[in-house]
Order: sequence, then structure tokens, then C-alpha cells
Amino acid sequence: MASAQFIIELVNDPAESAQLASIYEQLRLNADWLETHWPDLVPRALGKLIAVAGQEAFVADSAKEAWEWAETQHANDLGTLVEYVLPAGGPRFYANRR
Repeated sequence: MASAQFIIELVNDPAESAQLASIYEQLRLNADWLETHWPDLVPRALGKLIAVAGQEAFVADSAKEAWEWAETQHANDLGTLVEYVLPAGGPRFYANRR
């Protein structure tokens, strides 16, 4: 099995730092919006994906559909969130398979 590679880089460029801060702020706004609107979205989003961009949500059947909506409706928002909403149901079992 190939090992994963983890790289840490120091960013000294002020323009790049400002761009990353802007993206993080967009992501934070979308995450805060989703947190406050979560109860409104959950009933119809179970087993689907929620895309949040521009503090607006879209419920999609696939990740491709969610990302396409975000790109067409909010092309300037680089802090888009796409999350899968687990369907309601009973207990879940997780196990490692070898």
C-alpha cells in the first residue's frame, strides 16, 4: 500500500494570504448560514446532498449536480460547501475489512 504524503508550506505572499483569507471568510459565512437553516433543509435532504453557496442552499441527488449548481448560480463564491445528509434510520455499523 502506498503511503500518503503530507506537505506543509509557509505562505509569505501577502496577495495569496489575502485570497486565502477571503475564501475562508466565504466558507465561514456559508457554514454559519447552513447552521441556522439546517432544520429547514433536513426533512427534504435526507439521503441527498446539500450545496451551500452565497448563503443559499440547493438539495441535489448527486455531488456533480450540487457542484454544477454552485458553479452556475454562485461562480464567485469559492467557499462553497457540499455535504451529504445521512438518511434517517436505525443504528449504523462500521467495520474494517481486510
